[in-house]
Amino acid sequence: MKFQYSCCCIGLCLFLVVRIHATEKNLSEDTSTVELCVSYADENENYFQLHGLKDVRLPPDPDWVYLDSIVCEEGRACSNRWETIFDVVLPNNDTSHSGFRIRWVPPSAKKKEIRHIAPIEEIELDPFTVFSDGHMPHAREYFRKHYGEKLRGVSTTMIESYNKIYLKHKVDVKLVGECGPLVVDEYCISGKNGIQLFETQIVDFFPVTDFTKGWIEMKCGKGYKIIKRLELDFGDYGKKTMGPYTESSVCEKTSTIRLDIRLPRYESIDLSSMALMRKKNLSPLYGKTVPVKWDAVLQCDSSTIEKSGEYLIRIKGKCPEYEVNMDDQYPVAFSSSSQAWPSENDSCIVFSEEK
Repeated sequence: MKFQYSCCCIGLCLFLVVRIHATEKNLSEDTSTVELCVSYADENENYFQLHGLKDVRLPPDPDWVYLDSIVCEEGRACSNRWETIFDVVLPNNDTSHSGFRIRWVPPSAKKKEIRHIAPIEEIELDPFTVFSDGHMPHAREYFRKHYGEKLRGVSTTMIESYNKIYLKHKVDVKLVGECGPLVVDEYCISGKNGIQLFETQIVDFFPVTDFTKGWIEMKCGKGYKIIKRLELDFGDYGKKTMGPYTESSVCEKTSTIRLDIRLPRYESIDLSSMALMRKKNLSPLYGKTVPVKWDAVLQCDSSTIEKSGEYLIRIKGKCPEYEVNMDDQYPVAFSSSSQAWPSENDSCIVFSEEK
């Protein structure tokens, strides 16, 4: 079983399924509608997140003019990779921006020409793409007044390391309402080596849940302990309990911890211990969503805080042959991503997982 921790409140930018290039006419209108729901941090009424609910695919503008090559700026990384950001213009004319993609940056380059940039075929705006977050006084009260309204959105595609080309699509945005449980991951299912789920796509970020209201961190004078558990409900096939996962400080010193709850995100999930999974036809699970209930307990000095919530994963279908050996491609490891701040190289922080 492999997993990695995911921070709930990172903004995002997308890797495109894209190949594009143009300069002259750079704004295209499209009739597709991006549907968004809003989630709120239950302990921070001013913090909100916008989540996409469906994929939207945008065609290229036939009037875009494509270049044969570009010359990258001196001192910047040079790449022909394209990226897209998505902006929503809120009813008060503020812009909610989904930027800040975390990526590896190659060493800075001298002026360099990049050739062979293929024209765009399609821009895909999926739920992971249009995620954004922000702060606003009384966010829930504000957005509730605008549920069902149509807003304006703009997708902007540009090339890394080159700031002279911006290809824009104007897109309608519908604010559907408050989010229910969100699909955050998609998996395929394999029966090759037992019954296993393999992650095929990160669909969305976890909605933010904080341990306590009004603070982003807490100091614990004699260390701390955080215990997290998850339960996957496969309906007639049974339930899969995962954890508890424990993070604790083993040193007698003051610890500072983040209060946004960081849940594990799995690259694979072993279901071989579920007897009904081994006996039943698994095809009824294809295309279905599976509820995942979680709970987290924070013990800090004499205080104990408990939180719980729910999200969904989606079963895409049977894993293709080329994906069933994924378990051999990555080492099984427990992520050291921590609630502690700072967490880098802290020998006092210990993780454990109950198998």
